[in-house]
Amino acid sequence: LQHGNRKAFLSYCASTVASASLLSSGPKKAIAFDGSGSTAYSGRNPTSKAELKKSYQNRIVEDVKDFKRLGVAIDNGDLSPESGAWVSFFIEFQRREADDAGRTYAGLADLVGTKDVSGCGLLLATSYGKPGKPADNLPSVKKFNAMAKLFDPIKTAGKKGDAA
Repeated sequence: LQHGNRKAFLSYCASTVASASLLSSGPKKAIAFDGSGSTAYSGRNPTSKAELKKSYQNRIVEDVKDFKRLGVAIDNGDLSPESGAWVSFFIEFQRREADDAGRTYAGLADLVGTKDVSGCGLLLATSYGKPGKPADNLPSVKKFNAMAKLFDPIKTAGKKGDAA
């Protein structure tokens, strides 16, 4: 810098301050995950947790009604996998609109789940666990997992036309 050149000195200072502020603004510190977001109930108050459980229970009731309709159809000799009772329980495609119970999938997919979506049965079973704790050892989850396996033979027999 030349001695006595204020304009150059001020320009130099301004560029130095700007450079320093850019360099010091580097990446922001990461916030550690504390496990509080590990459940469907994270950040919810007890009232909304109860509402969620109630909605899961209502959906399960509708799924059971669909399963009972399927049983009546089987008893009446309607063994076609294309029949209404079979489709309304076993089809795995998402509905365009939710039904009155809030279900966007047919009975089995809503209850047990699909590859991409957890079913309300598992969500309800895990809702009885403590936040941040693995739910696999809960009695409700163990019973749900055992029950979920019972539908596979029925579905397989229906596809073969041997559901009776």
